[in-house]
Amino acid sequence: MSNEQGRNITLTATELGELWKNYLGETLIHCMYSHYLENVEDERVKQLIEKAQTITTKHIAKLKELFNKENFPIPSGFSENDVISGASRIFSDKFYLFYIKEMSRINLLLFSNALTVSFREDVRRYFDECIDDISELYQDSMNALLAKGLIIRAPFIPIPKQAEYVNDKDFLHKLIGKQRPISATEISGIYIGLDSNQLGKSIMVGFSQVVEDQEIKQYMLRGRDISQKNVNVLQDVLTADHLPSPQLWDAEVLASKEPPFSEKLMLFHVSLATSGSLLNYSFAIAGTYRYDITQDITRLVGEIGHFLDDGAKMLIKKGWFEQPPLAADRDKLAE
Repeated sequence: MSNEQGRNITLTATELGELWKNYLGETLIHCMYSHYLENVEDERVKQLIEKAQTITTKHIAKLKELFNKENFPIPSGFSENDVISGASRIFSDKFYLFYIKEMSRINLLLFSNALTVSFREDVRRYFDECIDDISELYQDSMNALLAKGLIIRAPFIPIPKQAEYVNDKDFLHKLIGKQRPISATEISGIYIGLDSNQLGKSIMVGFSQVVEDQEIKQYMLRGRDISQKNVNVLQDVLTADHLPSPQLWDAEVLASKEPPFSEKLMLFHVSLATSGSLLNYSFAIAGTYRYDITQDITRLVGEIGHFLDDGAKMLIKKGWFEQPPLAADRDKLAE
């Protein structure tokens, strides 16, 4: 409970939900970085992972402080018990850099949303600090990727000579013939979608090699194929206008068969990455005006939604789905 101007104010449902979600995400990523630090070779990449883990340590401590202040039970989340110390690595140093960049990017979106649904000053201050921390980490990881020549910049297009207004409905949809060239806002959404799917695919390729539970393995393989389908569809949109796509990261998954993480962590991470893809597509649709592209993305979203739902059912079946805070069941209380 916080004291603002002499008033005791409890956490709202939105604040509880965002803090709870954040705790699960921070503890999961902290475990990933713990494994990465055991085997990273490149010194610059190592420094970035250490910085990333320092940030997650700071965030986890602050979250525990906020929960304890409310007498709210600390979520189970993930811990050192979910990391198998000494296990062989399944990803290269190059992938570690890409992972930090992508996780920082999605966290910037999540923290920004959390800030806008928070009311209490200490919670707003926490998410504000999170944005500062992750923004700096994103900049550092992007600079490292560019300096090492490991990332392809988004496509370049001509600069308009003047501001213009659309006067033809074909801008939105053309029934016959070639569609108009793709716009800058549409390229942005497609490019982010490609990066997101590349991350998800690589994670599922790596995890499918090391997971022992056959049901989870088949789920990972299904997700790998869905991600590849997404990549193909999005690449085709860019290729139609002779534009380049981001590079593939498949080669950065190593040939290990030894699991470095618990199956609970790996399955939850896939769900987390899948949720991130849906969030990315919501932004892509918002910036898309061509009907054919919107249709393509909408179809992909439907399949991803079913995949995410099946993953949640599997987590529940195995007793790994941690329940978020719930509103009071008024009907039950009235019995």
